[in-house]
Amino acid sequence: MSQNLQGTTIGITGISGFLGRHIAERCLMRGAVVKGLDLHGPEGPEYEFILGDVTSPSDIKRLCAGCDVIIHTAAIVKEGGDRALFERVNVGGTHNVVEAAQAAGVRRFIHLSSVMVYGLTFEGEVNEESPLNCEGNPYCQTKIDSERVAMERHVSGQFDVVAVRSGDVYGPGSLPWTVRPIRMMKAGVFTLANGGRGVLNPVYIDNLVDAVLLVLQTNRTGEAYNITDGQVVTCRDFFVHYAHMLGRGRLRYAPAWLLKGSLRAWQFLLALLGTEPRIHPDSIAFVTRRGTYSIEKAKAVLGYVPNVELVEGMRRTEEWARSVGLILPRQRPVA
Repeated sequence: MSQNLQGTTIGITGISGFLGRHIAERCLMRGAVVKGLDLHGPEGPEYEFILGDVTSPSDIKRLCAGCDVIIHTAAIVKEGGDRALFERVNVGGTHNVVEAAQAAGVRRFIHLSSVMVYGLTFEGEVNEESPLNCEGNPYCQTKIDSERVAMERHVSGQFDVVAVRSGDVYGPGSLPWTVRPIRMMKAGVFTLANGGRGVLNPVYIDNLVDAVLLVLQTNRTGEAYNITDGQVVTCRDFFVHYAHMLGRGRLRYAPAWLLKGSLRAWQFLLALLGTEPRIHPDSIAFVTRRGTYSIEKAKAVLGYVPNVELVEGMRRTEEWARSVGLILPRQRPVA
């Protein structure tokens, strides 16, 4: 993929995060001028960095000034928790960004959404025309609402908007689908629900960035696109890669009801101490899904091709994990 972005100024919210960082690196490689906003800055950035918050209109105004394109990645990404916080950041933050982008004359707004807008309990395959359903989950609901906030600006003709509904994004730096499970396995507490029979729709980070770059240049705006690797795998077949990286021969399993009950009890105890658990009880629903997401629209309209398949993605992920010390030198598998 060799899009030339010279002469294009791109603003990225959440630029220090997993998605924002990878998107920024690729945009810089293609010759774009990059500006970024986040709550904390990277070391030695190759772009103009603004220390700020999407909930602050003045911070967002500084980001959008002079930009041709805004890529909005900043969001609260958790399986559950305080709905008010999700609303303030995911929905209110998106409102602030589209307001500032419109005022600054930005011509294209790319919203990083999620396939979680379809809900967690459907079966079969959904596409971009399928109904959206939050099923009471604050993350799912605010991804639906924030996408609508952005799309309303396109419908009103204020600027071009495209939503990228990403699958389960894994790879170097992914907290929910790479870093956290590896850390939990190392601590001996990683347990999969229902024998690991839940379904994942992974997307390797480089494939997702490929899709974002295609969206930068498409003439078909006002659209949403599902982006995954096009490979459906069970949770067992996905997470066992990490177990093998750590020299472990097998995963642990427990009934979903038992895991959720244990997490709820832990949540209650931590609430008494005024804190929240790192693993929310609602996380069980994310690894017991049965549905899949069609990427045929992205293939046909954008020319999207997921070049990195799971085995290669996991090889690259392992290489990164060893380079940063997340995984130590390989050991022989044990029973």
